[in-house]
Amino acid sequence: MAKLLFGVSDTEECRAAIKTIIRLFGQRQEVELTLLHVTPEVLVYAESGIVDYGMIESIENEKSNEILDEFEQTFKTEGIACKKILRTGNPIDVVLEIADGYDLLVIGASESSMLHRIFSSHQNSFVSSSPIPVLVAK
Repeated sequence: MAKLLFGVSDTEECRAAIKTIIRLFGQRQEVELTLLHVTPEVLVYAESGIVDYGMIESIENEKSNEILDEFEQTFKTEGIACKKILRTGNPIDVVLEIADGYDLLVIGASESSMLHRIFSSHQNSFVSSSPIPVLVAK
């Protein structure tokens, strides 16, 4: 059985990768799909005044679960069951921590803007650091 790890984020590029996964793996019964969403750690600075850390974390977790549920529902309508994992931390570190349990890492292509690719994209880090093959889907 092929085990796929799909790094999910709230971007159109990531949503577009769904079509690629369905086209390549949707008709196979021996594929296990896991959706992974990583939320950044919540940082609260003392200068910001009184902040309810638990409330901020709860809101972030709720948003993250909504993203995972959206992707899960899209795959369910195509007849593809999937597992969901929600973690907190650096996306690259989290993926590298759990990647050994999978056969393929699927990520959406970075946004096309050059500034976004230089300053915000994790795509190159995933490709160069992953211990398993990486499919960058458009």
